[in-house]
Amino acid sequence: MSMPIVDGKYEACISTYYATVDQGIADLKKKLQRSRRVRISNIPPKLLEELKPLLAGKDLKIVLPEGMEPDESLRKLGPVATVKARIYANYAGKEASSGSVSFSDRSFGIVWSGDDIHMVSAMDYVKCARCLIDSFEANWRYAQKW
Repeated sequence: MSMPIVDGKYEACISTYYATVDQGIADLKKKLQRSRRVRISNIPPKLLEELKPLLAGKDLKIVLPEGMEPDESLRKLGPVATVKARIYANYAGKEASSGSVSFSDRSFGIVWSGDDIHMVSAMDYVKCARCLIDSFEANWRYAQKW
């Protein structure tokens, strides 16, 4: 990836931290509508349910949170597995779940607990986004397939 030159300097946005969760989810949905290939890992069940209508017809793999089993509607969308490891982040001094929705050129990070989403961010730098896709594939290999 070559960086554009702006005012005589190289410039690149590497990531985005959304001011509100709603802004991040809205941006995620826009990206989802335009993309063919999607990898979802460990996002809150409520958000996954909200995204389901946008997932039909995509090249899709989903890794569900620990202890969750897919229903028939998820199985119809594409291959589904359940994470066998505890995946979490330290959010404001407390343990919270950490998940992602990844595309070929961008990856959205989601920090959540229960039905509450605490933060949404995006990795915009293409090389880093691709690295996160590789992380998904490793997670997929070790997950419980359904």
